[in-house]
Amino acid sequence: MTGPAAVGGPDPGLEDDRALIEALVSAQRWDAALGALGPALSADPQDVRLLGLLVRTLRALGRRQEALDAARQLLTVAPEDPYAFRLGTLALLDVGWVDEAIGLATRAVALDPHNSSNHLALSRAWAQSGRPGSVAHQLAAAREAVLLDPNSPDAQVQIGAALAADADIEGARAAYRRALALDPGNSAALNNLAVLDLQSGDHDAAARGFAAALAAAPQGSIARRNLDAMAVRALRRVGWWLALSPIPAVVVADRGSATVARLLALAVLCALPVGVLRWRRTLTAGQRRTLRELPRRLRFRSWVWPAIAGTVGGWALVRVLLSASSVGSAEVSAYLVVVAYLAAFRLLAAVLRPSWRAEMAARAARASRRGGDRRDPG
Repeated sequence: MTGPAAVGGPDPGLEDDRALIEALVSAQRWDAALGALGPALSADPQDVRLLGLLVRTLRALGRRQEALDAARQLLTVAPEDPYAFRLGTLALLDVGWVDEAIGLATRAVALDPHNSSNHLALSRAWAQSGRPGSVAHQLAAAREAVLLDPNSPDAQVQIGAALAADADIEGARAAYRRALALDPGNSAALNNLAVLDLQSGDHDAAARGFAAALAAAPQGSIARRNLDAMAVRALRRVGWWLALSPIPAVVVADRGSATVARLLALAVLCALPVGVLRWRRTLTAGQRRTLRELPRRLRFRSWVWPAIAGTVGGWALVRVLLSASSVGSAEVSAYLVVVAYLAAFRLLAAVLRPSWRAEMAARAARASRRGGDRRDPG
């Protein structure tokens, strides 16, 4: 018969519970972990390890406010623990409290400046800040994380994100590739490389990259959201096509060549489905299934410009096909003015996007690479 446990000694049962919960968290079995955390925390509400696991689990389940409350409780229990500040940083970022997150991450670094994870949390916090100089702070913290842990793929990814935000596209690609050299299945690096491809206009490469990122992290949501973003860009390209491609047909119709104008309009109508089918073939079967639900996920404003551009361009095509001989100069001028307004509106919206500078740099980098390939085919 065993004797009673010593007063103040570890509770073997609670220790087993911790080990089980940690295993569930490591396996990303979040619902099971949350179910096990309730009884364990009831036994010891101030257990630092359990509170940390609770924050991680609630964040993974998307229960942001509850995760933030748990992070606050953890900071109350462990006010000098840098890990508590690090988790608090992530919980604050989830709810958009960026300045507060920067403060907690800075405190984590002050408490343990030799831990690369603290610098990485600070870099992530600065990445979401709109303050002047935020990109420089993001990059400095990420580079400090690499110095402390050269084998950290996450730190390389953060360096890449900072360089991309600073429009250093080739530097960002190099950082993501270093991350993949350290961890070939790193979904963040795969996703971010695909984002650069998308920004540069290489939709085929972007589709392949998002598929690889999704395969590396099937439960992740970032690659799925970016796949939606790629589809929205494709939708906008269709809008551009429908608005601009009828111009030759309406101009030729105004010049009196009705048959040629109709042939041009028919060519536009035939080219559109061919282009859509070609783009669709670049997607995996899983991506196509995901995009079937896209109309229900898109916000209304995502449809506005493509719908208006499609309506205007569709009207011009129908007008040419049905009565090309009656198209006059006044109609052509009006159409060109409307298209110019649509283009100006779309360009203004693009310029106002925070990623505009990075997108232009990505397109320039792609053009430079393609030019280099043509000059040196070997």
